[in-house]
Amino acid sequence: MEVAPAERRRRRKEARPGEILDAAFEEFSAAGFAATRLEDVASRAGITKGTIYVYFPNKEELFLATIKERMRPTLEHMEALTASPRGSAMDILREHFGFVYGRMVEDPQGREMLRMLIAEGGRFPTLTERWHAEVINPSVEALRRVVRYGIDRGEFHATAAEEFPHLIFSPVMMACTWKTLFGDAHPLDMARYREAHLTMLALSLERRPGDAAPGG
Repeated sequence: MEVAPAERRRRRKEARPGEILDAAFEEFSAAGFAATRLEDVASRAGITKGTIYVYFPNKEELFLATIKERMRPTLEHMEALTASPRGSAMDILREHFGFVYGRMVEDPQGREMLRMLIAEGGRFPTLTERWHAEVINPSVEALRRVVRYGIDRGEFHATAAEEFPHLIFSPVMMACTWKTLFGDAHPLDMARYREAHLTMLALSLERRPGDAAPGG
């Protein structure tokens, strides 16, 4: 059935923010935050510069929205796993990190996102602070909820990971950095690397027979 012109226009309008974010990601990747011009983003997206302002008030908001959109699937995945956790806490971590390695390490756009943030953060501290408040802190808190859930159910013993969930995530950052710097010149076997990461988590977090009971 042929779609009416009004319906085509509505669908086009709904798709436009995503098209702008895709174009912005390419421009920010190529030129960096400071050198990127909104007219170049508009040209890449096939729209006028004024159309960008319909959805994003300025370049800073566009940059943050671009990064948040790339992180959205990961954040939504973790939120779904931790909203009402059930079963093994270690299984939750295993499922989440299986997803994260695919999105942030194996996907070139995931690595490029991290490279951009590191490159731009020192020059634009307001961007870094917004990124921390809106993306990093929720991610850290989600990991902390998993650790506390594991402790409460007697699966994990209390460790510094409850105070510093960043430790749980740090191997992912190392893998991103390694692949960005060395690429195929010094490749990592990512399947084995990911499994080693999860094995280290299990060894450091899980209670063993004879361990003191929580609070003991």
